Amino acid sequence: MDDSRPVEEQLLDLRRRADEDFLHPDAVREPGRHQLDLPELGLRVSVTRSRYPNRPDGVDQYAVTLSRPDLDRRPGDDEVALVLSSAFGDAAAHAVERSAGAARIRMFRVPAGGV
Repeated sequence: MDDSRPVEEQLLDLRRRADEDFLHPDAVREPGRHQLDLPELGLRVSVTRSRYPNRPDGVDQYAVTLSRPDLDRRPGDDEVALVLSSAFGDAAAHAVERSAGAARIRMFRVPAGGV
């Protein structure tokens, strides 16, 4: 399904779905990753909100993965900045990259809630 909304709106919706899943888990389905393809940027974005480590005293964070559907090259810094700032606002400044420099997938942890 093609989504004609602006990229920023789609990314906010992706984050909202992850928030809803975290705050009000569905008893029928295990919580998990929420994914969005952005053809106009050539990116696939996945977001999960959870506690890291996964226990009650863990830190409330988002796990964000950015990749290209063909995995032909890693997402660039400008694309990463656009995605993180659109989806997480000021919290994007606190994102920590978790992937190796040569990887074609880029992974980040972004704090949830008040930063």
